[in-house]
This record gives sequence, C-alpha cells and structure tokens, in this order.
Amino acid sequence: MIYELRLYSVAPGRMHDVHERFGTHLPALFQRHGVECVGRWSALAGPDAPRFVYLLAYRDYAHREAVWAGFYQDAEWWRIRAETNAGHEMVERHDLYFLKPNASWPLASQPDAQVQGGLHELVQQQVAPGRNADANAFLVQTWLPLLQSAGAQVLGVFDMAAGSGMQKIVMLHAWPDAATWHAGRRRIESDAGLRSELARQRREAGTTYFERAEVNLLDPAPGAVIRAGLGRLPA
Repeated sequence: MIYELRLYSVAPGRMHDVHERFGTHLPALFQRHGVECVGRWSALAGPDAPRFVYLLAYRDYAHREAVWAGFYQDAEWWRIRAETNAGHEMVERHDLYFLKPNASWPLASQPDAQVQGGLHELVQQQVAPGRNADANAFLVQTWLPLLQSAGAQVLGVFDMAAGSGMQKIVMLHAWPDAATWHAGRRRIESDAGLRSELARQRREAGTTYFERAEVNLLDPAPGAVIRAGLGRLPA
C-alpha cells in the first residue's frame, strides 16, 4: 500500500476554517469516494509553521487515481470549496509526498485502537547516501527501542517514495504530552549507548546513517480519529 502526506501552508487566521472544512464538510464526501484520511493535525512548530497536515492511505497508485478522479468530478466538492474559501484561498502552498511502509515499522498490537491526544511528531529523516540497509538496522536495533523507552508511541515508519529528498525515512510518533516529549528528547540526546553507536558509525563509515532531520510538532486536529495502525493493510 501507499500513503500520501500533505502539508498545507495556511493563510493567516484561517487554520480554524481549514479544520472546519475537514471536520464538518468533507467527511461525507470522503466516504462517498473512498478517500481514507487516517490522520490530520496542525503543525505547531517546524518549517513554515503553522501548517495543516494530513495523511491518506491507498491500496496502490491506481486506487489513488480512481479515488481522486471521482472526487474532483463531484459538484459537491466545488460547492464546498467555494463556500469554505469565502472568496479567498485558505491554502497558500502545499507540499505533497508519497510514502510506503518501511520494513522496520512494527505492527501495532491493536491497530484499530484510537490514539489519544497529546503531542505528535513528524520527522523527515535524511539518510546518508547508500546507507538505507544500515539505517533500517539502526532503526530496529537502536532508534525505535530508544524512542519507545523515552515515552513515544511509534505510529508509522515510512520510506519516501516520491517528493523532495528521496533518501529519507519518515516517522510519526505520539507523545502523551509536551513535558514527556521534552524529557524524552533530552533522555535520547544524553543516552550513552546512542552516543557510542553514533561514534562507531562515524569511525567506520565516515558519517552517521541518520543525517539532518526536518521535524514538525503536531497537535491532533479537533475531532480527528487517529488509529494506532494508520489504516495499514496486511502485507
């Protein structure tokens, strides 16, 4: 299956209107055309924040094309768009990425369990050139266990299939609250085992497998239902 990640730069003062469109006007239309929105958020901090962020799931690219072909031919969408824009575009810019599940993404024990509020985190992690296999091993053996021990719930781990910066792993984490996120991040940065592993990578490979990262801190959208499995289908 594939996922589509959309990040919208919203016109000043119109974030509430975007949430109103997605929470009130679009659910019935999405259901009619098979658009599966598995998560939506506001980006509180990160590049170009504030941004509206949402994640869509499809069986494959053909399914995506069929879904949106029907959606954009529906006169109801154009009515909703005009009504909610109210004479001025709400979205000033959008960034779109296609993702595929990473092999290291752990299966949720209860994939339909609803993820509670709190603070979520979207990480676009640049991977050193030619180090994908090493990066995945690092994820499984070191990074994901450390995140979980620090208090994060791993919602999703993806490979970038299309979009800017193809050599990326994209991760979604849920933290119970901002205090846990802050303490967890400090714990990760000071972890002796992690520092030792990164030193080994630099010594043996001349770089760390994870390079720079783009991080967005996310607030779940009002009324959004985000499930532990993010709509993931069995392989």
